[in-house]
Amino acid sequence: MVVYPISYSPAALERAFEISGTTEILGEPALIIFRRDKTAAAIIYAEPTLDDNNELRHLVVAKLDLVPRKSTRQEESIVAVKRYWEAKAVTQVEGVVVESPARDTRVATTLYEHLILAKDLILMSDHEQYSGGQGIWRRIARSSKHVKVFVLNTENGHFYPYDGERVCYDGESIPESEIWSLSPDESRRGIVLVAEKACE
Repeated sequence: MVVYPISYSPAALERAFEISGTTEILGEPALIIFRRDKTAAAIIYAEPTLDDNNELRHLVVAKLDLVPRKSTRQEESIVAVKRYWEAKAVTQVEGVVVESPARDTRVATTLYEHLILAKDLILMSDHEQYSGGQGIWRRIARSSKHVKVFVLNTENGHFYPYDGERVCYDGESIPESEIWSLSPDESRRGIVLVAEKACE
């Protein structure tokens, strides 16, 4: 389970984040924020509230941990993806947490789409996806008109169907058995999903 702060002070928000966009969650105005070091993004309620210590805090609705793909152990994936997106930054999604009342409001999908469309990022899933994460990726693939999702084998650097072409995943076009493996089976551990802005 990802541990994350349930709120940010206005000072922390100003110091560590840029306000990247706005949205609405359950009828309340919300801000989409992006950490300046590019390691996290979140949707927070725009209006701060007083916490138990009588301090103003912005409550977090959804938070996404990101890992820029630069470490040695991820070098193979970077090379594979850069063949297709040489000028873009590729960021791996490590964990997403959504506050309970907002779980069925597409808030995580909104956050993913914003990062891809407004911040011009290419997002990669992590190697371990729980049912909630799988659902988010399927929803983006199925319903987003401006984002395309592809299946990448990071072990050989090829996109599905692994013959030099790239087939777009629409939530149904590629069998689930080709994408996900459930513990203790790790036969699909090298498979990740890659989401990028669709061509105009």
